[in-house]
Amino acid sequence: METDSGNILFPWLEEPWQRLNAYLTARRLPQALLIHGADGIGKTRLAETFAQKLLCRNPGVFACGDCTGCRLFRAGTHPDFLRLEPAERGKPIAVDAVRHLIANLSLKAQYGGYRVVVFCDAHQLNISAANALLKTLEEPGEDTVMLLLTDIPSALPATIFSRCQRLPVALPDHAVAARWLEQQGTGEATTVLLAAARYAPLKALALADSDVVERRRMVFSEYLNVASQRQEPVSLAERWSTLPYEELVDWMISWVVDLIRLRSLPDCQHLDNPDLRKDLQAVGPRLHLKGLFRFFDLLMQAKRALNGQLNRQLLLEELLIHWARLGCSPQVD
Repeated sequence: METDSGNILFPWLEEPWQRLNAYLTARRLPQALLIHGADGIGKTRLAETFAQKLLCRNPGVFACGDCTGCRLFRAGTHPDFLRLEPAERGKPIAVDAVRHLIANLSLKAQYGGYRVVVFCDAHQLNISAANALLKTLEEPGEDTVMLLLTDIPSALPATIFSRCQRLPVALPDHAVAARWLEQQGTGEATTVLLAAARYAPLKALALADSDVVERRRMVFSEYLNVASQRQEPVSLAERWSTLPYEELVDWMISWVVDLIRLRSLPDCQHLDNPDLRKDLQAVGPRLHLKGLFRFFDLLMQAKRALNGQLNRQLLLEELLIHWARLGCSPQVD
């Protein structure tokens, strides 16, 4: 899908893009819109493409790309576009940054149209920052649009979540994602890259030049060794502490989801990790289905906890010990 200004909006974003435009057509544009979906799916591109259209003087289906508003937006100097994000990935958005934003929003739009705010990683708002934002979310001012982006909507404070309309962005169909990646030149690594990225295409593309394929293979082998008592979980957690925590937790989630699928339907054709089917089928029958669901819940709690202050090595130890116990005490469902 190509914009009027020549920029590409990823093909799987067509449906949420149509929903954003429907708000405009109906003149019911939400003042606070929560755009949520997996990391690496293009939420920022979607939000910024829409922001540019709102600030464009001559919009069509997309922004025109030629007016003063579009030129300022592309240069990153449009005074009516504001962006708020953590100073570092994984760090909280502090209250001072929100107060500075509120002060800016108290001024009138310099170009007389919309004022647009994009919050990247909105779930990183700390409690003080979230409380400071509440009144602005309720009464953001005339023609002010606030777009909050998150991978983990459940991690948002309830007070923020309840004040936003929601726009989910779904993962693309596997075939669509694979075709797009192949067009980017990922070749034979496409399937494994998608599995490593949990089918988020942009995340998969970002991994293409890394050692992720070999790293995932090694981690999965060690993961199976823990289940079969060939590897001790605490020592493995210490060794894994040098690896990206978010990546490890995401992989374990995808593996347990596939195990649940295979325990429920042994011939299941849809797996997040099709290249690991044989190994997963081998270990699956030894595992209790209810235990797998409990482990999934624990992994999801761990994923949410990664956004806070915690000892991540201890978290890995807890997860691997639970996995080891699940592997050594199989039961009949």
